[in-house]
Amino acid sequence: MSNNKQTEAATAGANGKAQVSLGRRVGSYLINTREAGIAVVVILVGLILALSTDSFFTVANLQIVARIISLNAIMAIGMTMVILLGDIDLSVGSIVALASVITGFVLVPLGMPIGVGFLAGILTGVLVGLINGGLIVKTGVPSFIVTLGMMGVARGFALVITKGSSISGLPRPYLALGQGFLVGIPIPVVIMGVVAIAAHIFLSRTATGRHIYFTGSNKEAALLSGINVSRIKVLVFVICGALAALEAVIEVSRMSTALPAAGLGYELTAIGAVIIGGASFLGGEGTILGTLLGATLLGLLANGLILLGVSAYWQTVFSGSIIILAVTLDMWRQRRGI
Repeated sequence: MSNNKQTEAATAGANGKAQVSLGRRVGSYLINTREAGIAVVVILVGLILALSTDSFFTVANLQIVARIISLNAIMAIGMTMVILLGDIDLSVGSIVALASVITGFVLVPLGMPIGVGFLAGILTGVLVGLINGGLIVKTGVPSFIVTLGMMGVARGFALVITKGSSISGLPRPYLALGQGFLVGIPIPVVIMGVVAIAAHIFLSRTATGRHIYFTGSNKEAALLSGINVSRIKVLVFVICGALAALEAVIEVSRMSTALPAAGLGYELTAIGAVIIGGASFLGGEGTILGTLLGATLLGLLANGLILLGVSAYWQTVFSGSIIILAVTLDMWRQRRGI
């Protein structure tokens, strides 16, 4: 009887130690991951806004914030893959403008079905991404220069197509894409969730996704390992362009208008979300979860500034300052080997 009690006590003690050890490991992981730190900041900002204004935690405002964050996150997910390679895409805002007017032009002046307009918008982003990636690979010109040039080309075409005017009168069923709900959840949030899950699986569970990380970490080693770096680079820019176009198609539906001026400054928001989310400008480091948290933080800050009566012009100042701080911290961390 005594032996049984001793055995039970020993077993309970061992189980207790195992649970404590597991708890410590989980706690240590949560504390040491950058995503956890960003999540804490997001929660704190949300609490501060909730205490500072009565308008933040209203259903109407939260729906608006959720839609804006979702649109920014969709575009930032594509930018994540580009930055994982150690590249950058400055043309995403102009892709949004071009894909917006192409979608509106196909739906209204041409009177084509909604599916055709949606497909035309997405293919616009795919084409621009293909051109970006192809030029970078074939010419060896840095992505910064190529996409900077494409930023002007794509927006110029958007202005040429519309002659600087907006396109309205979109089909009512199409407006549900950006304004509707699915089981009580805004449709843009649902789309963002699907895109984020697909992107996470792609980067973490497929050979191509692992090659993206490997290429960004060490391009020369990737080449020596037999990885087709050129194909990877073109694919990533195509994905980035396609997701920027997806954002545009949803935004046109949400705003009920296709604007050639759409997407101004969106490249700053996308890059900011990725860098704030913990990705490194040097490449090879970053996660989709971090990007989602970065996009959420920027969305909350933008909404909070509006609710607190701060001029909209200051939003860009805050976003730019946060990006500078995030990049500075990343470079400091890289130098310290943390």
